[in-house]
Amino acid sequence: MSSITPLLDTLVHQVAKQRSPVAALPRHPLPVAPIQAAATTTEFSQAGQQVARLLQLIDSWQQQLPPRGSQSAFIQTAGQLFPAQATNLNVAALVSKLQTLVKDSGVFYETLLARWAAQKAPINLLQQQPQNRTPSTIQSILGQQIDLLNSGMLRIETELWPQATLQWLVQPEVNPLVQRWRDEQRRQQGDEPEAAAWTSEIKLSLPVLGVLRAKLRLGDQHLTMQVQCTESQVQLVRSQVDMLAQRLRQITGLQIDPIAVGVLANES
Repeated sequence: MSSITPLLDTLVHQVAKQRSPVAALPRHPLPVAPIQAAATTTEFSQAGQQVARLLQLIDSWQQQLPPRGSQSAFIQTAGQLFPAQATNLNVAALVSKLQTLVKDSGVFYETLLARWAAQKAPINLLQQQPQNRTPSTIQSILGQQIDLLNSGMLRIETELWPQATLQWLVQPEVNPLVQRWRDEQRRQQGDEPEAAAWTSEIKLSLPVLGVLRAKLRLGDQHLTMQVQCTESQVQLVRSQVDMLAQRLRQITGLQIDPIAVGVLANES
């Protein structure tokens, strides 16, 4: 078991629980103040020393990263994924398009490079990356990669088809800087790192249904979801969520909680 005290866990929880709604996608950096020098006669308890060390590490990691406004890796398309109006949307085709959008963004270039070096990815996938096609974008992509390492947030905006847009935010439940601290503490005790948990927020703007929002949490093979829509569409959406949960179970093998449906506030 970890030796982290309840006091330290409380601090970590307060630092890590900050979240941003999709409408305000960027998340502010962790509110860490520099540690002030203490008098030489002051003695800290073991818990106090752990707290001080945690704050110093986070402050040190953040100082190594250049200041940026977005605080998330941002992937945006210039055109529509499906130029024609979608009447019977093929889910598999949508998934494939979104996967390609992320893979070809350049944000995960180093991961792809490592897979190619291990002979697990073909060279043409590397050649399709923006770093190899448009060198002028390298600085921008590098900034997004730094933001991804700092915040763990990935933001996607795209037009699916005419008048249908998608905004998607994915982030770890615990800030990467705090997670590094927790994992180091567990390694020192001979324990395995904690299983990652992720949260996601999706906003769909559709011509007929209007605005749909979904909040998801994935952790330990368990998915919870909350959906919000306009008041006129609540009954329709509620009639479909059981089928959605069933399909998710079949496709992912995850445990899916009953999906709650509510009315969207302040959306037209």
